[in-house]
Amino acid sequence: MKKALVFLAFLIICASTANSQQGTDYIIRERMASNNVPGMAYIIARNGEIIKEGYYGKSNLELNTDISDESVFAIASMSKTYTAAAVLLMAERELLSLDDPVRKYIPEAPNSWDLITIKHLLTHSSGLVDDWGLYDWNTSNALFLSTQTDSAFLEVLFAEKLKFAPGTDIYYSSGPFVLGVVIERITGEYYGAYLQKAIFDVLSLKETWVDDPYRIIPNRVSGYFSYDTSEIDTRVSGIGNGILIAPVSYGRADVGIRTTARDLLKFYQGLLNGDLLNEASMKIMFSPSTLDDGGFIPTAPGWMNWPLAGKIVCEHSGGFRTGFSSQAFVIPKDKFIVILLSNLHGGVNFSMAQKIASQYYPDLEPLSKKPHRTDENPQLTTQHLRFLKELDSIPDLTMVNEVFPFSYYSQNLRSRIANTQSLQYLDEKNVEEEDLILFEVSIHKLRQYQLLQDKPLYTTVYLDQNDKLVFMDYPETE
Repeated sequence: MKKALVFLAFLIICASTANSQQGTDYIIRERMASNNVPGMAYIIARNGEIIKEGYYGKSNLELNTDISDESVFAIASMSKTYTAAAVLLMAERELLSLDDPVRKYIPEAPNSWDLITIKHLLTHSSGLVDDWGLYDWNTSNALFLSTQTDSAFLEVLFAEKLKFAPGTDIYYSSGPFVLGVVIERITGEYYGAYLQKAIFDVLSLKETWVDDPYRIIPNRVSGYFSYDTSEIDTRVSGIGNGILIAPVSYGRADVGIRTTARDLLKFYQGLLNGDLLNEASMKIMFSPSTLDDGGFIPTAPGWMNWPLAGKIVCEHSGGFRTGFSSQAFVIPKDKFIVILLSNLHGGVNFSMAQKIASQYYPDLEPLSKKPHRTDENPQLTTQHLRFLKELDSIPDLTMVNEVFPFSYYSQNLRSRIANTQSLQYLDEKNVEEEDLILFEVSIHKLRQYQLLQDKPLYTTVYLDQNDKLVFMDYPETE
């Protein structure tokens, strides 16, 4: 009887895995069809083992070549993780300190940069702008066609006012590009050469490159852009070749990596297994960072760290108008990794990766799919509604744990959440036995709500043993 039960359990697990894999293929094919994505590659892995991988469509439409496991994609902003790893390695080797002022290495920077540190650049808390977003590429691509050197790009950043005092807020910026310059100033060699020795060779990444349009890169995938003539002045309508930029821009430290899905997986597994960084550096990379006042922020070196539905998730995306988009979704505790690569700008996104991950972690399914349940603790729901409505001002702090990360939420997001008229209770889960630690606080309970507004939102709140709020998930839309 016992053997029969074990065999039945085995069959159930096999059936569940098969359904997950079929569901993943459907998600990929549906996305490609609905968004006219020429080609896509994906890998799902857990604890060092590949669960599922797939390669679909074309790497080059003009030559009619297929995507394969050897296809080399540009991963755009997901390159920032490589730069972050390189900087943390340099800190381990005492070639720099994360508290060093950036002007120690770039003395020609303006006086307004005096207080910017290496850590600020790593965590998007420097106050710098994102030069990629300074101009509307639909009307002008002049900056990224005419600017031919890193020094010229630095001059663009020097001329822009800081958005805030360094260390006081976060804004996704060009900080990792500046770090690439810092790496070159310290090592006296090309950024890509340092990455080759410090990362690529160490992890045996044989199909990973710092991009260069003049270089012969085997199995280089072509990038595509979806042109809308009502929004952009072009003779091309629909899918066309990606937007051209200056050669130096392809290989910047904030966007410059080209790699295969399997090599990217090896890189992430190397990070998670401690094959590259020491334990202290790994903690810095895979934990929430802080502002100068100690307030927690999601922008850690190389990753965005978001608790989601009771899971600690690290993710990063990449989008390049040269014709690429990419997404990584990681649950470090389980070494669970979802990698999505496409050769269309806008081809993949976070919600797609979450949907795939939910095939293996049902708790990650969108809350909009959950049925309403009877609220057994309406008093607590009323308390949470009051907190949300006050979030854009000064909420009643007796309701929150002292570590609650208000700096995780922008003022715009706070204002949006504060428009909540009422809460619809969805579910509650006791997680005392799951060893869920967030901001060094043990989480005891999760409660899920629909926020009733003009456009409903959904969120999960995290409570400590005294039912005080420790965190609230970024609200989901339907």
